[in-house]
Amino acid sequence: MKDIKTIEQTVATALEGQNVELVDLVIQNQGRKKLLQFFVDKQGGITLEDCSLLTNKIDSILEMENLIDGAYILEVSSPGVKRALKKPAHFKQFINERVRIVLKNPLEGRGFFTGTIASADEEGFILDDGTNQFNFKYDNIKKANLDPVLEF
Repeated sequence: MKDIKTIEQTVATALEGQNVELVDLVIQNQGRKKLLQFFVDKQGGITLEDCSLLTNKIDSILEMENLIDGAYILEVSSPGVKRALKKPAHFKQFINERVRIVLKNPLEGRGFFTGTIASADEEGFILDDGTNQFNFKYDNIKKANLDPVLEF
């Protein structure tokens, strides 16, 4: 199997032509097979039909480019309400939205923070937790996800 960055770049480049963004890729061992979970999005959102069409397209890309050795399980879905934020563009897109971040290196003894994105640029973003504002650089973010307050 090629490394995850190569798989992400190859598939992301192919999907850009259809105005679809590869938001995240998760690869896990599932017995003797690999489970590949591609989370995709586009303007207006992803439908079930989109997922079906993209599954076929991504499967073709993986086969043609010989990116995966052996058998694999392929899943394609929307990023969901707790979507991962991976790129500066994601943080910019979700300014004023609530997020939960996990840090690589703790800040003030804390390993994770929850708050709203006050601003974002190419280097990092400012998180407002309702009391304080914290400046984070992207290279210290281990994991970031939207963390909406869901009301029923």
